[in-house]
Amino acid sequence: MKAMGFPLPPEDLEHVFNAAGECWSGLEGRRVLFTGASGFFGSWMLESFLYAGTRLGLPFRAIAVSRDAKRFSKSLPQLACDPRVEILESDAATLPIPDGPVDYLVHSLVPDAGTRLPEMDAFFRAATDRLLDIAVRKTSRAFLLCSTGAVYQPKVPPAPFSEDDLLVPPDGPISYGQIRRRIEDRCHNALAGSRTALKIARGFAFVGPRLPLDANFAIGNFIRDALAGGPIIIQGDGTAVRSYLYASDMAAWLWRVLLNGRPGSASNVGSGIAMTIAGTAREVADAIAPGANICILGRDDARSYYMPEISAESLYPPSVPRIALREAILKTANFASPGDLFPK
Repeated sequence: MKAMGFPLPPEDLEHVFNAAGECWSGLEGRRVLFTGASGFFGSWMLESFLYAGTRLGLPFRAIAVSRDAKRFSKSLPQLACDPRVEILESDAATLPIPDGPVDYLVHSLVPDAGTRLPEMDAFFRAATDRLLDIAVRKTSRAFLLCSTGAVYQPKVPPAPFSEDDLLVPPDGPISYGQIRRRIEDRCHNALAGSRTALKIARGFAFVGPRLPLDANFAIGNFIRDALAGGPIIIQGDGTAVRSYLYASDMAAWLWRVLLNGRPGSASNVGSGIAMTIAGTAREVADAIAPGANICILGRDDARSYYMPEISAESLYPPSVPRIALREAILKTANFASPGDLFPK
């Protein structure tokens, strides 16, 4: 399979460029700091940022924070070698204050897979506090926190989550959603009264190039299994409901939240088209490996219903064309595996 850092498809970058539209003019001459720049969210944001700067001939500049500059350069050479990118080697929690302006911050950093909840809590708090301090010191224009739909309190009966729904309580037994909700609260408190606008993007489920195929992402695991010829393994009972947004739509939406979102507000980012996990597995099989067996293990699912409510007033309105799920699956598989899976 191709390395995660293989350049993103040009048509996908063009899609981000067009879908983000007028947003790019607000970045003319600006310098943006990216955490998690080698991850799924961060690399899509950084690469689309550079692509837009090239397309428009605008002097965009980026700071990519990495704990290991050599590994970043090896995994994403096309970004590391770009003269507009300054790689700042540091842990986010001890990040030195960069020289020069920091006009915008994109905080999409996540801990390593398998990190225990107490360590995850400490990681998010330390890294976020340091980034907030930099934003205030540099009087940055805006701070984008890439949060998650896990901050919402589950509904009974299940239904899509809107931005006005109740969040998980900040106290009580520790959970991933609680950790991320408390990070949102820290950002609100730190930036209240400052000149830096807080923008929060609550992401749901995604698919696309650079999504890990060997982590806790069901559709990524299904694509991995299908590329191997099957069987496609469903850990739960298959009835859990999700919705999947393609990565180029995700990146365009995130740029819209950063540049057009209302200060202090949160915006859901995701697809409003519901699908069961079993249905998703069948869709993957039909697209990549027709006839592959689907094996349902029947274990409990952590969340039976996890998708956003997308309104007509969304920062990425429904009228903007999205990448359909079947095409999204094929594009993700093509990126991960040599050859062309698209029908001729």
